[in-house]
Amino acid sequence: MSENSIRDVFLEEAKEILRHLEADLIQLEENPDDEVVHRIFRYVHTIKGSSGIAGFDEVYEFTHRLENLLDAVRNKKVPVEKALVDLLLESMDWVAEAIYEHANAERKKFLDEKVASFGSFSAKEGEAVLARTENVQAEKPANYFLVRASFKPTIFENGIDPLLILEDLVSLGSVEHRRVHFDKLPALRDMDPEKCYLEWTILLKTFHPRQKLDEAFLFVKDDNDISIEDVTNDFTDSERRAGGIQERKVGEILVRRGVITEEELDTVLSIQRETNKKIGDIIVEKGFADEKAVQQALGDQNRIKSRIQATTVRVETKKLDTLLNLLGEIVISQSSIARMAEELEEEQGYRLKNALYGMDRITREFQEQIMAIRMIPIGPTFEQFRRFVRDVADDVHKEIRLDIRGSETELDKTVIEQISDPLKHMIRNAIDHGIETPQERQKAGKKPVGTITLNAYHQEGNVFIEIIDDGRGLDRAAIRRKAVERGLIKGDEEINDRQLQEFLFMPGFSTAEQVGELSGRGVGMDVVRTNIEALRGTVELFSEPGKGTTIRIKLPLTLAIIEGMLVRVGKNVYIIPLLSIVESLQPVRDSIKTVEGKGEVLLVRDEYVPLVRLYQHFGIDSDFTNPWEALVVVVESGTSRIGIMVDDLVGQQQIVIKSLDNFITKSRALSGAAIMGDGTVALIIDVHGMVGEIAT
Repeated sequence: MSENSIRDVFLEEAKEILRHLEADLIQLEENPDDEVVHRIFRYVHTIKGSSGIAGFDEVYEFTHRLENLLDAVRNKKVPVEKALVDLLLESMDWVAEAIYEHANAERKKFLDEKVASFGSFSAKEGEAVLARTENVQAEKPANYFLVRASFKPTIFENGIDPLLILEDLVSLGSVEHRRVHFDKLPALRDMDPEKCYLEWTILLKTFHPRQKLDEAFLFVKDDNDISIEDVTNDFTDSERRAGGIQERKVGEILVRRGVITEEELDTVLSIQRETNKKIGDIIVEKGFADEKAVQQALGDQNRIKSRIQATTVRVETKKLDTLLNLLGEIVISQSSIARMAEELEEEQGYRLKNALYGMDRITREFQEQIMAIRMIPIGPTFEQFRRFVRDVADDVHKEIRLDIRGSETELDKTVIEQISDPLKHMIRNAIDHGIETPQERQKAGKKPVGTITLNAYHQEGNVFIEIIDDGRGLDRAAIRRKAVERGLIKGDEEINDRQLQEFLFMPGFSTAEQVGELSGRGVGMDVVRTNIEALRGTVELFSEPGKGTTIRIKLPLTLAIIEGMLVRVGKNVYIIPLLSIVESLQPVRDSIKTVEGKGEVLLVRDEYVPLVRLYQHFGIDSDFTNPWEALVVVVESGTSRIGIMVDDLVGQQQIVIKSLDNFITKSRALSGAAIMGDGTVALIIDVHGMVGEIAT
């Protein structure tokens, strides 16, 4: 591998490591946990080794000193405190600058001195803390993992040393058994010093979960043969054995643990049949395993279940996008064939429709699988805000904790990439406007530390993201006063809370008395709504005085393919997203009313909803002008409902969304277009945008 290729690999890996490091450092400050310390140490250790190979000498030297400091933290010789976390965060900022921009020599000298100053902590006190920690840890049940690793001969070319991985594993616990495999080892004269022939199996006893072992193989698991098997059930205590669980033979247990091979077990069984000796004694005599391993197997002969790590492959996002676009073309072609089937004679058309039915099922399954690949957890996006909340809260002299829930919730990669900025706006508002100072919170009978919660969950085919703070809530009087000042309402005009909150989403609207670094310019919530609507989402706001505010974002799972209802107006076909449709009906004449200042409304189940004549809204011809002769599709967006008048319902269909440029239309009521089976273009109605256009 060329020098440039090694640097490219390092630059890509370092970006991911630094992101994890930042999140873990914030977590360390909130919850000083040994597992977090070990994980931070391994990340810094990896950057140190990789930076040296990639030619970043200053980064290598600096991270080596950081590694020594973190080793002291691991051994409880340096306490975890805010000053330490501040230093480590500053250090990671410098490392990022040195790797991706330029190394600031003065800043590095300053950080070197601070790193050195932490070495004066009392070793005696640290050792006492360590002893207490080990006593507590000894009470926890241990996990056992059988780890098998076979590395590519060319792994050194990627700047990776497998021995360092083994060191990381050893740091997680104790190695109960190890075996080095020599099957692939060539004769000495045939060895290439630049190739790796390492292959080993170890049995690791650890108090850490499986995830920690996975992290040790983070950058090699895709390209090398790595398996991690949880065999904890084979090491259960005597109480569980007393429960009458069916036992396994000692030889089988040792094979499953990787202590001996099947060939060695066959040899042992063969000797056992001839000599009638105990299998355990034969295994020790032949040198296949030591006495300790055999005694462990004899002492715990329970049935175990294997959990084998799933094989994963990294795929470039561009390839997934290409695959999705090709799927879109298949859907369009399928629609075209279905249209042709309608025009064929009855028998031929029937046979073709049956074939298309099977093809449609496969296509949908294909689509679901591709979308599942594109779906990624929102957790990493949430985690990146820990540092942001910490730093901004320090700037405004507030104590704020970030609580993350639903981090395993998945949504489309494209949606996640575009949601980060709106979330940052809302978190900034919560810090500046929502959460009170510690003194104000104590006067109000609250804890001095405020909480901002990020929560994500799936519901009704959408993803909901909530930003919740336990602050003072919205100042309704201040909002009303500002609205009156701007001429949005009259001084004595009565409006409800929902209408009052809508002012916050207007451009240039701010209740801040002074313009500060964080807010006050009236830019923020209007940008949030614009960005969310661009993702075909909605934003709702709920607030209770003295208790806090919740902002709820509703987003589609994906931006690529939707289920749509095709409706016809004259010669034009439009698409309404199926998730937005409540019902369709043919109204009676008496259900249509005209309300002064609000236009036409339709009575639907004892509720009046605004009626939108689609042909008037878009300026096109229609077959019907009387609503009672046409059809009305009732749709909803958030808490608002409208009735859309159309000529006919064409049918339901999967729609591949194509974006519309602004020079084609600036209407908020249209979110995109789709190519139909006959080659024509149908426009997709944005229900939320249409509700907004009607309201204005």
